[in-house]
Amino acid sequence: MAGLLDIKKIITQRTTDQKDVPKHVIVNLYPCEEFKKVISLADDLMQLQINKNIPILTLSLGNEENIDQKILFNYIEKLSNWINEKKIKFTVIGKWYELEGRLVEELKKLNTQSSEFDHFFLNLCINYNPKQEIADACRVIIRKIIQDKSDIDSISPELIKENIYSSFLIPPEIVIEPSLEFSGTFLWDSKGSKITNLNKPLSDISIQDIEKKL
Repeated sequence: MAGLLDIKKIITQRTTDQKDVPKHVIVNLYPCEEFKKVISLADDLMQLQINKNIPILTLSLGNEENIDQKILFNYIEKLSNWINEKKIKFTVIGKWYELEGRLVEELKKLNTQSSEFDHFFLNLCINYNPKQEIADACRVIIRKIIQDKSDIDSISPELIKENIYSSFLIPPEIVIEPSLEFSGTFLWDSKGSKITNLNKPLSDISIQDIEKKL
């Protein structure tokens, strides 16, 4: 997997003449009663990423109860050709391995087959909890201290960043929320991000609504 410095270098090289293009956009796609609508928007957003040359796109699908796993499985199966064609590095973030076995295997497969791509970066947050992300990072650091692999004085914001799920990513520039509430996706990295609220139910949001906020 490309590290933080690798991604920074790749993005700097690719966006020199595109000052107005955000380097990392997060779009939260929940809650929504109709999961097919979520997938439709996700599909449109992936196309928008290519059209606007946005290096990193993160789509948050919510927790297990927000996801129709059968629909998601069928979509991930079809996503493989798109990922290969556009050379997109695909990453899943969160407790996604707690989902149904065949979906977990399909996500693993797509992650593995795209591991060397670096034209674009697409992240899916699935069964993701921002507070748990920080708690897990703290747990890793404490374990290292107990094992004498680190010391308490080494704890810093940079060290926590190195141990969160999204350690390899640059912070988001834009976070798009369907409602007035901030979902907290990539909470540790969101300081300084522009948070845009669409103030609509997700079922009423179009790709044009989202594009206007970029």
